[in-house]
Amino acid sequence: MRKHKIRSGMIGLALILAPSIAQAQSADPLAPTGRWTANTDGQAATPPMGWNSWNAFFTDMDEEKVLASAQKIVSSGLAAKGYRYINLDEGWWEKRRMLVRTEKFPSARTDDGSTSFRPFTDRLHAMGLKAGLYSDLGRNTCAQAYMPDEPNLPRGNVREREVGLYGHIDRDIGLYFGEWGFDYIKIDGCGLRAYGPDSALVKSGRYRELYPILDLRDVNKSDIPAVRNLFEQVKVALARHASDGDYLLSLCIWGSANVRSWGKDVGNISRTSDDIAPRWDALLTNFDTAATRALYAHPGSWNDPDMLFIGKGDFDENHLVEAQSHFALWAMLNAPLLIGTDLRKTPPLLMDVFGNDRLIAINQDRAVIRRSSWIVRAISRRW
Repeated sequence: MRKHKIRSGMIGLALILAPSIAQAQSADPLAPTGRWTANTDGQAATPPMGWNSWNAFFTDMDEEKVLASAQKIVSSGLAAKGYRYINLDEGWWEKRRMLVRTEKFPSARTDDGSTSFRPFTDRLHAMGLKAGLYSDLGRNTCAQAYMPDEPNLPRGNVREREVGLYGHIDRDIGLYFGEWGFDYIKIDGCGLRAYGPDSALVKSGRYRELYPILDLRDVNKSDIPAVRNLFEQVKVALARHASDGDYLLSLCIWGSANVRSWGKDVGNISRTSDDIAPRWDALLTNFDTAATRALYAHPGSWNDPDMLFIGKGDFDENHLVEAQSHFALWAMLNAPLLIGTDLRKTPPLLMDVFGNDRLIAINQDRAVIRRSSWIVRAISRRW
Protein backbone atom coordinates (compact mmCIF):
# COMPACT_ATOMS: atom_id res chain seq x y z
CA MET A 1 0.00 0.00 0.00
CA ARG A 2 2.80 2.38 0.91
CA LYS A 3 4.65 1.61 -2.33
CA HIS A 4 1.44 2.25 -4.28
CA LYS A 5 1.03 5.69 -2.65
CA ILE A 6 4.63 6.62 -3.38
CA ARG A 7 4.27 5.45 -6.99
CA SER A 8 1.01 7.39 -7.38
CA GLY A 9 2.64 10.52 -5.92
CA MET A 10 5.56 10.30 -8.31
CA ILE A 11 3.23 9.86 -11.27
CA GLY A 12 1.22 12.91 -10.15
CA LEU A 13 4.37 15.00 -9.82
CA ALA A 14 5.53 13.90 -13.25
CA LEU A 15 2.21 14.95 -14.76
CA ILE A 16 2.53 18.38 -13.13
CA LEU A 17 6.11 18.90 -14.29
CA ALA A 18 5.65 17.44 -17.77
CA PRO A 19 4.43 20.64 -19.50
CA SER A 20 7.23 22.79 -18.10
CA ILE A 21 9.87 20.18 -18.98
CA ALA A 22 8.56 19.95 -22.53
CA GLN A 23 8.48 23.76 -22.75
CA ALA A 24 12.09 24.04 -21.60
CA GLN A 25 13.20 21.43 -24.11
CA SER A 26 11.47 23.22 -26.99
CA ALA A 27 12.80 26.71 -26.06
CA ASP A 28 15.65 28.13 -28.13
CA PRO A 29 18.75 27.89 -25.90
CA LEU A 30 20.27 30.86 -27.78
CA ALA A 31 17.23 33.12 -27.45
CA PRO A 32 18.05 36.42 -25.70
CA THR A 33 16.89 36.60 -22.13
CA GLY A 34 17.72 40.23 -21.34
CA ARG A 35 16.54 43.58 -22.62
CA TRP A 36 18.28 46.64 -24.05
CA THR A 37 18.87 49.17 -21.28
CA ALA A 38 21.16 51.76 -22.88
CA ASN A 39 19.89 55.18 -23.94
CA THR A 40 17.73 55.35 -27.04
CA ASP A 41 16.14 58.76 -26.35
CA GLY A 42 16.71 61.56 -28.82
CA GLN A 43 17.44 61.44 -32.54
CA ALA A 44 20.54 59.27 -32.92
CA ALA A 45 19.45 55.99 -34.47
CA THR A 46 22.51 56.55 -36.69
CA PRO A 47 25.52 58.82 -36.09
CA PRO A 48 24.57 62.48 -36.62
CA MET A 49 25.87 64.30 -39.67
CA GLY A 50 26.24 68.03 -40.22
CA TRP A 51 28.52 71.01 -39.68
CA ASN A 52 30.04 72.79 -36.64
CA SER A 53 31.50 76.28 -36.56
CA TRP A 54 34.48 75.73 -34.22
CA ASN A 55 37.28 74.35 -36.41
CA ALA A 56 36.61 76.95 -39.09
CA PHE A 57 36.02 80.07 -37.00
CA PHE A 58 36.67 79.36 -33.29
CA THR A 59 34.75 82.13 -31.49
CA ASP A 60 34.71 84.41 -34.53
CA MET A 61 31.54 83.08 -36.12
CA ASP A 62 28.47 85.03 -37.11
CA GLU A 63 25.12 84.65 -38.79
CA GLU A 64 26.39 85.27 -42.31
CA LYS A 65 29.14 82.67 -42.04
CA VAL A 66 26.86 80.05 -40.53
CA LEU A 67 23.97 80.54 -42.96
CA ALA A 68 26.37 80.52 -45.91
CA SER A 69 27.69 77.16 -44.76
CA ALA A 70 24.14 75.90 -44.29
CA GLN A 71 23.21 77.01 -47.79
CA LYS A 72 26.27 75.19 -49.17
CA ILE A 73 25.19 72.03 -47.34
CA VAL A 74 21.86 72.23 -49.17
CA SER A 75 23.00 73.38 -52.62
CA SER A 76 25.85 70.85 -52.80
CA GLY A 77 23.51 67.95 -52.14
CA LEU A 78 25.09 67.08 -48.80
CA ALA A 79 21.83 67.73 -46.94
CA ALA A 80 20.11 65.14 -49.11
CA LYS A 81 22.84 62.68 -48.10
CA GLY A 82 22.15 63.14 -44.39
CA TYR A 83 24.09 66.25 -43.33
CA ARG A 84 21.39 68.12 -41.45
CA TYR A 85 22.74 69.60 -38.19
CA ILE A 86 24.13 73.16 -38.33
CA ASN A 87 25.79 73.69 -34.96
CA LEU A 88 26.92 76.93 -33.32
CA ASP A 89 29.91 76.51 -31.03
CA GLU A 90 31.35 79.18 -28.71
CA GLY A 91 31.12 82.85 -29.58
CA TRP A 92 27.36 83.48 -29.55
CA TRP A 93 26.88 84.79 -25.98
CA GLU A 94 26.66 88.40 -24.93
CA LYS A 95 26.08 87.67 -21.23
CA ARG A 96 23.95 85.70 -18.74
CA ARG A 97 20.19 85.98 -19.18
CA MET A 98 21.28 84.28 -22.39
CA LEU A 99 21.61 87.46 -24.37
CA VAL A 100 22.83 86.78 -27.91
CA ARG A 101 25.57 88.92 -29.50
CA THR A 102 23.37 90.86 -31.88
CA GLU A 103 26.31 92.38 -33.76
CA LYS A 104 27.08 88.79 -34.75
CA PHE A 105 23.47 87.58 -35.07
CA PRO A 106 21.36 90.59 -36.06
CA SER A 107 18.21 88.49 -36.50
CA ALA A 108 18.27 87.87 -32.72
CA ARG A 109 17.27 91.48 -31.92
CA THR A 110 13.83 91.94 -30.39
CA ASP A 111 11.71 95.01 -29.74
CA ASP A 112 11.76 94.62 -25.96
CA GLY A 113 15.55 94.62 -25.62
CA SER A 114 15.91 90.89 -25.05
CA THR A 115 17.26 88.56 -27.74
CA SER A 116 15.99 85.41 -29.41
CA PHE A 117 17.53 82.81 -31.69
CA ARG A 118 14.06 81.84 -32.93
CA PRO A 119 14.32 83.66 -36.28
CA PHE A 120 17.68 81.95 -36.86
CA THR A 121 16.46 78.44 -36.06
CA ASP A 122 13.26 79.02 -38.05
CA ARG A 123 15.38 79.86 -41.07
CA LEU A 124 17.44 76.69 -40.73
CA HIS A 125 14.30 74.61 -40.28
CA ALA A 126 12.79 76.17 -43.40
CA MET A 127 15.88 74.93 -45.28
CA GLY A 128 15.16 71.39 -44.08
CA LEU A 129 18.02 71.48 -41.57
CA LYS A 130 18.40 71.16 -37.79
CA ALA A 131 19.93 73.73 -35.42
CA GLY A 132 22.56 73.01 -32.76
CA LEU A 133 23.95 75.09 -29.89
CA TYR A 134 26.91 74.98 -27.49
CA SER A 135 27.06 75.29 -23.70
CA ASP A 136 29.16 74.20 -20.73
CA LEU A 137 28.21 72.13 -17.71
CA GLY A 138 29.96 74.57 -15.35
CA ARG A 139 29.43 78.29 -14.81
CA ASN A 140 31.98 79.30 -17.42
CA THR A 141 33.27 77.92 -20.69
CA CYS A 142 36.36 76.50 -22.36
CA ALA A 143 37.21 79.64 -24.31
CA GLN A 144 36.91 81.74 -21.15
CA ALA A 145 39.42 79.41 -19.48
CA TYR A 146 41.90 78.74 -22.26
CA MET A 147 41.45 81.66 -24.68
CA PRO A 148 41.07 84.52 -22.17
CA ASP A 149 42.01 87.25 -24.65
CA GLU A 150 39.47 86.32 -27.31
CA PRO A 151 37.39 89.36 -28.33
CA ASN A 152 34.15 87.36 -28.55
CA LEU A 153 33.90 86.12 -24.97
CA PRO A 154 30.86 86.97 -22.82
CA ARG A 155 30.88 90.52 -21.47
CA GLY A 156 29.79 92.19 -18.24
CA ASN A 157 30.60 91.66 -14.59
CA VAL A 158 31.64 88.33 -13.02
CA ARG A 159 28.08 87.04 -12.65
CA GLU A 160 26.99 88.24 -16.09
CA ARG A 161 29.84 86.31 -17.69
CA GLU A 162 28.67 83.05 -16.08
CA VAL A 163 26.88 81.74 -19.13
CA GLY A 164 27.21 77.99 -18.44
CA LEU A 165 24.43 75.64 -17.37
CA TYR A 166 25.54 75.23 -13.75
CA GLY A 167 22.65 76.22 -11.49
CA HIS A 168 20.40 76.98 -14.48
CA ILE A 169 20.02 73.63 -16.27
CA ASP A 170 16.25 73.43 -16.52
CA ARG A 171 15.79 77.11 -17.29
CA ASP A 172 18.47 77.22 -19.99
CA ILE A 173 17.39 73.99 -21.68
CA GLY A 174 13.82 75.32 -21.64
CA LEU A 175 15.01 78.48 -23.38
CA TYR A 176 17.19 76.71 -25.95
CA PHE A 177 14.73 74.00 -26.93
CA GLY A 178 11.32 75.23 -25.82
CA GLU A 179 11.58 78.89 -26.87
CA TRP A 180 14.44 79.11 -29.36
CA GLY A 181 13.74 75.86 -31.19
CA PHE A 182 17.16 74.19 -31.15
CA ASP A 183 17.47 70.48 -31.87
CA TYR A 184 21.00 69.64 -30.67
CA ILE A 185 23.21 70.69 -27.77
CA LYS A 186 26.92 70.12 -27.29
CA ILE A 187 27.96 70.44 -23.64
CA ASP A 188 31.61 70.92 -22.66
CA GLY A 189 33.06 70.27 -19.21
CA CYS A 190 35.76 72.94 -18.90
CA GLY A 191 33.67 74.75 -16.31
CA LEU A 192 33.97 71.69 -14.06
CA ARG A 193 37.76 71.53 -14.18
CA ALA A 194 39.36 74.89 -14.99
CA TYR A 195 38.08 77.22 -12.27
CA GLY A 196 39.54 75.76 -9.09
CA PRO A 197 41.15 77.79 -6.27
CA ASP A 198 44.59 77.61 -7.95
CA SER A 199 43.36 79.00 -11.28
CA ALA A 200 45.03 82.28 -12.24
CA LEU A 201 41.70 83.48 -13.62
CA VAL A 202 40.01 82.86 -10.27
CA LYS A 203 42.86 84.44 -8.29
CA SER A 204 42.67 87.53 -10.50
CA GLY A 205 39.00 87.97 -9.63
CA ARG A 206 37.80 87.56 -13.23
CA TYR A 207 35.82 84.40 -12.40
CA ARG A 208 34.30 82.75 -9.37
CA GLU A 209 35.75 79.55 -8.01
CA LEU A 210 34.00 76.26 -8.79
CA TYR A 211 35.83 73.37 -7.16
CA PRO A 212 36.99 70.93 -9.88
CA ILE A 213 35.04 67.68 -10.07
CA LEU A 214 36.54 66.65 -13.40
CA ASP A 215 40.13 65.57 -14.07
CA LEU A 216 41.28 64.62 -17.58
CA ARG A 217 44.35 62.65 -16.52
CA ASP A 218 43.34 60.77 -13.40
CA VAL A 219 39.93 59.12 -13.21
CA ASN A 220 40.31 58.80 -9.44
CA LYS A 221 40.35 62.59 -9.10
CA SER A 222 36.99 63.02 -10.83
CA ASP A 223 33.76 62.99 -8.89
CA ILE A 224 32.10 60.61 -11.31
CA PRO A 225 28.64 60.49 -9.65
CA ALA A 226 28.50 64.29 -9.53
CA VAL A 227 29.47 64.71 -13.20
CA ARG A 228 27.00 62.06 -14.28
CA ASN A 229 24.26 63.61 -12.16
CA LEU A 230 24.63 66.97 -13.89
CA PHE A 231 24.35 65.38 -17.32
CA GLU A 232 21.35 63.38 -16.17
CA GLN A 233 19.72 66.64 -15.10
CA VAL A 234 20.22 67.86 -18.66
CA LYS A 235 18.61 64.69 -20.01
CA VAL A 236 15.59 65.17 -17.73
CA ALA A 237 15.29 68.80 -18.85
CA LEU A 238 15.45 67.76 -22.50
CA ALA A 239 12.67 65.24 -21.99
CA ARG A 240 10.58 68.02 -20.43
CA HIS A 241 11.24 70.82 -22.91
CA ALA A 242 11.75 68.81 -26.12
CA SER A 243 8.80 66.57 -25.41
CA ASP A 244 8.54 65.42 -29.04
CA GLY A 245 11.90 63.67 -28.56
CA ASP A 246 13.48 65.67 -31.39
CA TYR A 247 16.81 66.47 -29.76
CA LEU A 248 20.38 65.29 -29.60
CA LEU A 249 22.66 65.51 -26.53
CA SER A 250 26.43 65.61 -27.05
CA LEU A 251 28.63 64.93 -23.99
CA CYS A 252 32.02 66.58 -24.44
CA ILE A 253 34.22 65.63 -21.48
CA TRP A 254 37.01 64.06 -23.56
CA GLY A 255 36.75 60.50 -22.25
CA SER A 256 37.24 61.53 -18.61
CA ALA A 257 35.22 60.60 -15.50
CA ASN A 258 34.89 57.04 -16.80
CA VAL A 259 32.29 58.35 -19.24
CA ARG A 260 32.73 55.24 -21.38
CA SER A 261 30.82 53.23 -18.76
CA TRP A 262 27.82 55.55 -18.39
CA GLY A 263 27.72 58.02 -21.27
CA LYS A 264 25.74 55.56 -23.37
CA ASP A 265 22.98 55.64 -20.76
CA VAL A 266 22.70 59.44 -20.77
CA GLY A 267 23.59 61.05 -24.09
CA ASN A 268 23.61 60.46 -27.83
CA ILE A 269 27.28 61.30 -28.47
CA SER A 270 30.22 60.97 -26.12
CA ARG A 271 33.66 62.42 -26.84
CA THR A 272 36.43 59.87 -26.40
CA SER A 273 39.45 62.18 -26.68
CA ASP A 274 40.86 65.66 -26.41
CA ASP A 275 40.24 68.12 -29.27
CA ILE A 276 41.53 67.02 -32.65
CA ALA A 277 44.17 69.06 -34.52
CA PRO A 278 44.78 69.18 -38.30
CA ARG A 279 47.75 66.80 -38.04
CA TRP A 280 48.05 63.12 -38.91
CA ASP A 281 49.45 62.17 -35.50
CA ALA A 282 46.51 63.88 -33.77
CA LEU A 283 44.10 62.01 -36.03
CA LEU A 284 45.65 58.65 -35.07
CA THR A 285 45.46 59.49 -31.36
CA ASN A 286 41.79 60.40 -31.57
CA PHE A 287 40.99 57.43 -33.78
CA ASP A 288 42.59 55.04 -31.29
CA THR A 289 40.43 56.32 -28.43
CA ALA A 290 37.25 55.43 -30.32
CA ALA A 291 38.48 52.22 -31.99
CA THR A 292 39.23 50.67 -28.61
CA ARG A 293 35.72 51.52 -27.41
CA ALA A 294 33.82 50.08 -30.33
CA LEU A 295 31.47 47.99 -28.21
CA TYR A 296 30.36 51.09 -26.28
CA ALA A 297 28.68 52.48 -29.42
CA HIS A 298 25.17 51.53 -30.47
CA PRO A 299 22.09 53.03 -32.11
CA GLY A 300 21.10 55.88 -29.82
CA SER A 301 24.58 56.70 -28.49
CA TRP A 302 27.86 56.97 -30.41
CA ASN A 303 31.57 57.38 -29.74
CA ASP A 304 32.87 60.78 -30.84
CA PRO A 305 36.60 61.19 -31.66
CA ASP A 306 35.81 64.87 -32.44
CA MET A 307 34.82 66.74 -35.58
CA LEU A 308 36.29 66.24 -39.03
CA PHE A 309 39.25 68.57 -39.64
CA ILE A 310 39.19 68.14 -43.40
CA GLY A 311 40.10 71.47 -45.00
CA LYS A 312 43.13 72.47 -42.92
CA GLY A 313 46.72 71.38 -42.31
CA ASP A 314 47.42 67.75 -43.15
CA PHE A 315 43.87 67.39 -44.49
CA ASP A 316 43.60 70.28 -46.95
CA GLU A 317 43.22 70.05 -50.74
CA ASN A 318 46.98 69.51 -51.10
CA HIS A 319 46.75 66.36 -48.96
CA LEU A 320 43.83 64.64 -50.63
CA VAL A 321 44.79 61.09 -49.64
CA GLU A 322 45.04 62.13 -45.99
CA ALA A 323 41.67 63.91 -46.20
CA GLN A 324 40.07 60.85 -47.77
CA SER A 325 41.62 58.62 -45.10
CA HIS A 326 40.33 60.89 -42.32
CA PHE A 327 36.80 60.59 -43.67
CA ALA A 328 37.06 56.84 -44.22
CA LEU A 329 38.33 56.17 -40.70
CA TRP A 330 35.55 58.22 -39.10
CA ALA A 331 33.01 56.42 -41.30
CA MET A 332 34.29 53.01 -40.18
CA LEU A 333 34.06 54.03 -36.54
CA ASN A 334 30.42 55.03 -36.95
CA ALA A 335 31.55 58.39 -35.56
CA PRO A 336 29.50 61.56 -36.04
CA LEU A 337 30.35 63.16 -39.39
CA LEU A 338 30.47 66.85 -38.47
CA ILE A 339 32.23 69.00 -41.03
CA GLY A 340 34.48 71.62 -39.47
CA THR A 341 35.61 73.78 -42.37
CA ASP A 342 34.53 77.07 -43.96
CA LEU A 343 32.28 75.68 -46.68
CA ARG A 344 32.23 79.03 -48.47
CA LYS A 345 35.82 78.34 -49.52
CA THR A 346 35.96 74.55 -49.70
CA PRO A 347 37.23 73.28 -53.09
CA PRO A 348 35.23 70.68 -55.06
CA LEU A 349 37.74 67.90 -54.37
CA LEU A 350 37.08 68.15 -50.64
CA MET A 351 33.34 68.51 -51.13
CA ASP A 352 33.53 65.19 -52.97
CA VAL A 353 35.19 63.66 -49.91
CA PHE A 354 32.27 64.71 -47.70
CA GLY A 355 29.80 63.34 -50.23
CA ASN A 356 31.29 59.84 -50.67
CA ASP A 357 28.13 57.74 -50.87
CA ARG A 358 29.73 54.39 -50.06
CA LEU A 359 31.48 55.65 -46.94
CA ILE A 360 28.36 57.46 -45.77
CA ALA A 361 26.45 54.18 -46.17
CA ILE A 362 29.00 52.42 -43.95
CA ASN A 363 28.78 55.17 -41.35
CA GLN A 364 25.00 55.16 -41.31
CA ASP A 365 24.60 51.37 -41.23
CA ARG A 366 22.61 50.49 -38.10
CA ALA A 367 24.24 47.04 -37.91
CA VAL A 368 27.26 48.67 -36.27
CA ILE A 369 28.15 45.89 -33.83
CA ARG A 370 28.95 43.33 -36.49
CA ARG A 371 31.92 45.46 -37.58
CA SER A 372 33.22 46.37 -34.15
CA SER A 373 35.62 43.43 -33.75
CA TRP A 374 36.93 43.96 -37.27
CA ILE A 375 37.74 47.61 -36.55
CA VAL A 376 39.64 46.70 -33.38
CA ARG A 377 41.62 44.02 -35.23
CA ALA A 378 42.42 46.43 -38.05
CA ILE A 379 43.69 49.15 -35.76
CA SER A 380 45.76 46.66 -33.77
CA ARG A 381 47.83 45.99 -36.90
CA ARG A 382 48.51 49.77 -37.14
CA TRP A 383 48.60 49.95 -40.89
